[in-house]
Amino acid sequence: MKHSIATVSLSGTLIQKTKAIAGSKYDGVELFENDLIVSNISPDEYRKVLEDYNLELIGLQPFRDFEAMPEPYRYRNFERAKYKFDLMHKLGTNTLFICSNTSIHAIDNPEIAAKDLYDLAELAKNEGFRIGYEALSWGRFVNTYHQSVAIVDKANHPNLGNILDNFHISAVNSDFEAIKTIPKDKITVVQVADAPKLDMGPMHLGRHYRSFPGQGSFPVIDFLKAVDSTGYDSYISHEIFSDDFRNSSSDRMALDGKRSLIWLSNELKTEPENFEIEDFAFIEISCQGMYKSRFLEILENLNFQRTHQHMSKDITVFKNGEIVLMLNFETIYWTNSESLNVNTIAFFANSIDQTKSWAIHLKYPWKQDFNLTNSISISGVGDISYLFLERSQSLDSYLESEFTKNFEIYKTHDLLRIDHLGHTCQHQVYSSNTMFFRAFLGFSITDSQALFDPKGIVYSRLASNSNGKIKMPLSTSSNSKTATNQFIHREDGARIQQLAIESNNVFATAKAVSNKDLILKIPSNYYADLESKCLLDKSVLAEMQELNIMYDVREEGEFFHFYFKELDGFFVELVQHIGNYSNFGEANSQIRLSAQAQS
Repeated sequence: MKHSIATVSLSGTLIQKTKAIAGSKYDGVELFENDLIVSNISPDEYRKVLEDYNLELIGLQPFRDFEAMPEPYRYRNFERAKYKFDLMHKLGTNTLFICSNTSIHAIDNPEIAAKDLYDLAELAKNEGFRIGYEALSWGRFVNTYHQSVAIVDKANHPNLGNILDNFHISAVNSDFEAIKTIPKDKITVVQVADAPKLDMGPMHLGRHYRSFPGQGSFPVIDFLKAVDSTGYDSYISHEIFSDDFRNSSSDRMALDGKRSLIWLSNELKTEPENFEIEDFAFIEISCQGMYKSRFLEILENLNFQRTHQHMSKDITVFKNGEIVLMLNFETIYWTNSESLNVNTIAFFANSIDQTKSWAIHLKYPWKQDFNLTNSISISGVGDISYLFLERSQSLDSYLESEFTKNFEIYKTHDLLRIDHLGHTCQHQVYSSNTMFFRAFLGFSITDSQALFDPKGIVYSRLASNSNGKIKMPLSTSSNSKTATNQFIHREDGARIQQLAIESNNVFATAKAVSNKDLILKIPSNYYADLESKCLLDKSVLAEMQELNIMYDVREEGEFFHFYFKELDGFFVELVQHIGNYSNFGEANSQIRLSAQAQS
């Protein structure tokens, strides 16, 4: 299928939008007429712009409140249509998009609606045009695709077809089975969008919160599989109404949209092109100024051991269990001299060749580290470097190319692995970050949930790989006063804010911390409330309060965790899962955020 996007999906002027669309290598454009109306460019001039960019104008939209209207509205509508046809000739497009009527004057009569659409299609035929008709999920009488398809069938005109927009279909919880029965030549265009699960009506959701596929919770792939079964092979197009997108870079949004269409097309293949991210390999953290000694003290209290030293740089490898941390003490002149940043996240992948191929397809710039064979790196949101290593080789074999092993491990450990990394980013790039994890890394993404900060709301969703070994909560906040947003502001838009480490005995880990002042203090009121809600032994509760350990319980298991105090907004958490508990203690997020704000 060819790829298109509606101009309403992006910010900027009509020319800026079109340039961004061309730059992301779309095949076509849907022109949202308001973008032309507010522009200083004439229809003829815009046609020339599209020709210069080698873009097809696949349709003019939207033509509203047309069908099933009484006189004199019906007469006026056909006069409006004649104007639209003249405009279409100037623009060089042959398709007019009509959405179902929302007017208070509309008549609830499918026969009349079909007759009006037939008459309009007959006029369009004389001009060499086609008409596409879709059901708005908030249409007054026609609000499901079953109704709109039935009206198109009843009209029975060769120049009239169906617009299938999965947003409107899923917003009213329609299934996709009837799509499979639509002849492919009766499908004018297919529009794809996503949206979060929010408790609001379809109209408000559709006009403010749509997103690209993969960034929300709608079953977009199932929808496209139903469309694919018809043999349809023309345009799939984005029509995205989003407040966030209108406040974001048109170039970045256009590219994200293109990536989502490439991802969707790949998901429809019998044998999709992808690669598997299997596990964390290591984390590189830049430590500068006073944060160097403070972070080293945390690692020493957790029994991390120095194992390798870089041959030419001030970079030391620390290990505990399966956890490998590279601490980079090199002076970085273009960053804050007092900082602590996760620079690189290294993953083991099953195939570097497939990783590289998929990066090229999705237009993510990549590079090869010539000191590391069978590896590539990609810069993600916030300039975090994601390094991919071939799983067939051990980590030690990579380290040997640049490091000397001159330390011996002599202490036992009770730490198991990296449980998760918390990734925080600006609200404007939250959707782009989600696209990176869903489309490129192939992670599953949960719905966003609201967490309460003392000064606002933080939104978070979980990204995890297929085997569950890699978990990364993705967080953002639109309120500038939240601690999350303050951290983002300091760290230039996006950073890793949290390193969560799994322990096999979080009580023993907390007791082993010799400097208890490093641990985040939890209010005593928390434990009094916990006693009233949970069936924990009083002696256990007393020990939890002494060690500042928090708790969550679900049917599948229990969860204990504690935090170290923040370092430049970055913090370390120790966790213990009991049973099949797979969450992150989200119930305690407000307590944690409040405690951090007061520490």
